[in-house]
Amino acid sequence: MTGPIHILAARLQSETPVCGVSLEPYVLVRRQDNTTVSAEEVPQEGSTDSRFSIKSRWYRSVVNKGGQVCWVHPEKEAHIQCILCLRCKADIKKSYHCSPECLREHWPFHKDFHLNSRLNGENGYTPESSFKGGYTYSNSGECWVEVGRERTYTPGPEDVGAILKFDCTAYDAASPYPEVGKTFSIITARVRPAPCPPKRVLVPLTPAKPSVTKGKFTLLTYNLLADLYATADQFGYCPNWALAWPYRKLNLLKELLGYGADIMCLQEVQSNHFQDYLAPELQKAGYTAIYKKKTTEMYTRNAYAMDGCATFFRRDRFALVKKYEVEFNKAALSLADAFPPDQKKAALNRLLKDNVALIAVLEALEPPFGDQGGPSGGGGNSSSSSSGGAGGGSSSSGSRRQLICVANTHIHANPENNDVKLWQVHTLLKGLEKIAASADIPMLVAGDFNTTPGSAAHMLLVKGSVPPNNAELANDPLGILRPASKLQHALPLSSAYTVVAGCPDRDHASLRQKRRLDAATGEPKFTNVTKDFRGTLDYVLYSTDSLVPSATLELPDETEVRTKSTAGLPNDQWSSDHVALMVEFQYVQQPGAAGGAGGGAGASPS
Repeated sequence: MTGPIHILAARLQSETPVCGVSLEPYVLVRRQDNTTVSAEEVPQEGSTDSRFSIKSRWYRSVVNKGGQVCWVHPEKEAHIQCILCLRCKADIKKSYHCSPECLREHWPFHKDFHLNSRLNGENGYTPESSFKGGYTYSNSGECWVEVGRERTYTPGPEDVGAILKFDCTAYDAASPYPEVGKTFSIITARVRPAPCPPKRVLVPLTPAKPSVTKGKFTLLTYNLLADLYATADQFGYCPNWALAWPYRKLNLLKELLGYGADIMCLQEVQSNHFQDYLAPELQKAGYTAIYKKKTTEMYTRNAYAMDGCATFFRRDRFALVKKYEVEFNKAALSLADAFPPDQKKAALNRLLKDNVALIAVLEALEPPFGDQGGPSGGGGNSSSSSSGGAGGGSSSSGSRRQLICVANTHIHANPENNDVKLWQVHTLLKGLEKIAASADIPMLVAGDFNTTPGSAAHMLLVKGSVPPNNAELANDPLGILRPASKLQHALPLSSAYTVVAGCPDRDHASLRQKRRLDAATGEPKFTNVTKDFRGTLDYVLYSTDSLVPSATLELPDETEVRTKSTAGLPNDQWSSDHVALMVEFQYVQQPGAAGGAGGGAGASPS
């Protein structure tokens, strides 16, 4: 930096800090030539030999501004203090509670605090011992301790319930008065606890067909709500700090890892977040990732971004044999060529919606019907344009290969374009039929179909056809759905959650799960809840001749996702406007199946 600098402004994206979520203030700086830049382009104090730099300091309040907070509920003011904690010289922060009921409920833990403090004697807690910094100062009745000297700061558990302050100043190392100009300060709200996703468990089912437990696996589908769509205009009922991606990404990752699914089909995965965060973090957890992004970028928050579908699978359970990428826009361009020139533009305007699907043929590393398992010639990443395929012969270990086909998709959302939704679903199913024709292979189709139970697209998925008198077929300005007799497929697909209603009642969890299904359709009452909508849009479908559900992830009650303070999803606990669905599958026992079920995958779905 060759000349003096001046700080013009400093702000945080959210002034409500959260434990574990990095705080990155935006600092605007003016250079000597009157150009303005962000702090990222200016050296930090002590980082280089540059004369001019920015001095940054983070502080934590020793006495929380506005009074103490509850130890159990740090978002609430403290109204009662345990006197025994003071007498025992226990951790002073743990002595505060928001109500007598709160103290009474957690009294067993309090007795442990007292006992531990007595055992520690004079070596017990002192308020200053938990602070990382060694420099404190008092200003306007507040006492602050320094905790950081970088522009960014990540609050830790010791910060929960406290106030943070960020100071930044232009710095001239050669001046006898190095701090130049005004010091900009940001004082935050109290630090909130780390994100805590909902706790949901698998509810066992009695398999409807004879099956084998060997090689059973779980598949999850989840629309993550891409950051480019998570706007305050759309979700104004969600607090800004809970809607921000730095918070949601931690909560979503915790949730995904908590489910521990063997296969994950994720939608609305923003491309830069896939590359920079989700793929690296899930790869650390043992997953292999494949991704198909949309082809059109959107301009949002001063940058271009796009989302897509991501499929993750455990590399100790499956190997990738073949990958197909489906772009419905390519099918639309092909279809539009059949229109007269004067109608082609209108056809493209209606059909080009940029939706995609990602199809993966996976090999199970633990074949269900063989004594031995392992990969046999799979594992390569080949696109839909590649020639050849994967045969279904015996592996070198003597057991038959077990392949499965997993389709992950996100269908067009506009309810006024039901004809486009139905056309996209039909196009995907016809592609899957080509794969099924070349291989005796179980099919799994999962994703956000943006279609409700009983709609034409849903009927095509689960019943294999659409009745000619279906009212939705009247909305077909391009004639792409005629004749109605072509709207069919031969895949034996069924929606996994509809199996729950017909299973025997095993326990209270099974009964609760049934109550959360729609009595008319057998599907979940909702998978998407916002201020203006409540309904089911997401599904897990499977081949009924080769797979059988043996457990489903418990469904939430509406009271769990909608509260007095939040009109819907997302909120501070649920970080998407959708809820995840997950199903455990077992392979159907095949007559004389000592050699197992297998097949090849050579045909392209396009």
